[in-house]
Amino acid sequence: MDGFVLRSKVVGSGHRQILAFHQAGDVPDLQSLFLHVLDHDVTTLGDCAVGFIPHGPLRQLITNRPKVAQALWRDTLTDAAIFREWICNIGQRDATSRVAHLVIELYTRLKAIGRTEALSFTFPFTQALLADAVGTSVVHMNRVIQELRGQSVLEMERGRISILDEAKLRRIADFDVLYLHLNPLL
Repeated sequence: MDGFVLRSKVVGSGHRQILAFHQAGDVPDLQSLFLHVLDHDVTTLGDCAVGFIPHGPLRQLITNRPKVAQALWRDTLTDAAIFREWICNIGQRDATSRVAHLVIELYTRLKAIGRTEALSFTFPFTQALLADAVGTSVVHMNRVIQELRGQSVLEMERGRISILDEAKLRRIADFDVLYLHLNPLL
């Protein structure tokens, strides 16, 4: 309902990989409706207001209301599209493009729900958190942030991210908004 939630998985070496960030309006644990044991963690990122819907009534609702089932399917498929994009981000983009992509994704999704102010948004990040999300070290994350600042593309400080040049950030990120499926008609 408010705040951010993250999905993550800790691998055998003890390193954490962040798999997704969820924002107000998302249903981050919809997978648990039919998979009774999650293979990853779902954690709040700072202060959050979350709502819980018991599985029994939700299963009954989707049985009785096909439109609700369709909406939840759409949410699940959009989640899968975001997962695919994150895989491409980590596997095929350089670190600067990865960070730019993450920032423009967060901004675009938050803008869609009215949670931005001009080209800025609140996000309780640390360099370690961002590094875990894009698969870099904290030292390299610091260099990437400095590079994006030096290119006059981003400002990131104290839980606030400000985009200084949106068009340039989108180019650096290799960002195509289609995967977010924000237009329900498509």
